[in-house]
Amino acid sequence: MNLIEKSDSLQFHYYFKDKSHTIDSILRNECEKEILHIFKEISETLGLELHLETFPTEEGGFKETWNFLGKNSAQITLIVSVAAIIISRFPVENKELTKLQIENLKLDNEVKRKELEKLNLDFIQDSDEITEQTLIDSVELINKNYKISWRKSNLYRKLNNYIKIDSVEVLRLQKQKPVGSPRKIPKNNFSKFILNSDELPVLEIEKAIIDVISPAIKPGKFRWKGFYNNEIINFLMDDFNFKSQVLKGDIHFSNKFSIEVEMYQNRKINQDGNINITNSVVNKVFATIEDGKRITY
Repeated sequence: MNLIEKSDSLQFHYYFKDKSHTIDSILRNECEKEILHIFKEISETLGLELHLETFPTEEGGFKETWNFLGKNSAQITLIVSVAAIIISRFPVENKELTKLQIENLKLDNEVKRKELEKLNLDFIQDSDEITEQTLIDSVELINKNYKISWRKSNLYRKLNNYIKIDSVEVLRLQKQKPVGSPRKIPKNNFSKFILNSDELPVLEIEKAIIDVISPAIKPGKFRWKGFYNNEIINFLMDDFNFKSQVLKGDIHFSNKFSIEVEMYQNRKINQDGNINITNSVVNKVFATIEDGKRITY
């Protein structure tokens, strides 16, 4: 059983073409923001508690070091080791979110909890050691988190636009002493981490219940307003037959009127890594529901 060397800190080293020791202040803050979000997503995905301290910056290019605080040394070692791999490893599939990550968007909290249980991280609550297999399994789970891919893309996009940068390096530390080999990424490889698009594949919803707030009762491409998935949405009604009955006045609406539909939604990821619905379209209305009475179409 191979054990992972203990580590409690992670260093991010900026190397510059001009051998200087200064960095643009705004760029530094923006890069640190992305890295801290990666740490946060890793700890939350693994269900482990994490607190951070920042060491004074060092010269030699420019070095940022974060000290990780948690319940025990095994948990800290796991998060540091996963972070070092995630930040520095080239994506297996780049340029867009992988199918695995896209599928993970649909997972509910119960499914995610079961995936986490498979890792059996409970045993490290009172242990000082983690195995190589635990690290491998943890990285596999983390790679499903689209937000981490998005944050990493943001990080390397900012770095790629900084003329002065030559490369970056990630190094694990234990009590401020190096652990293992540094993981260096030259600038000509930064593009491998960058996602080309903020578009997500169309989300197809086979059956959805929309509480109608206001229908469009005039001809034209007017949007309906409804309540779906705990949010107010504006959507187009593309079911010609149902729309025709509405325009003819054959369907009457009340404040307890819902429709059971097939729908698709276009989505984008915003700057903070959150998903925004940009367009909702109802393809087919299966039924209307009013005061518990269901009428099929």
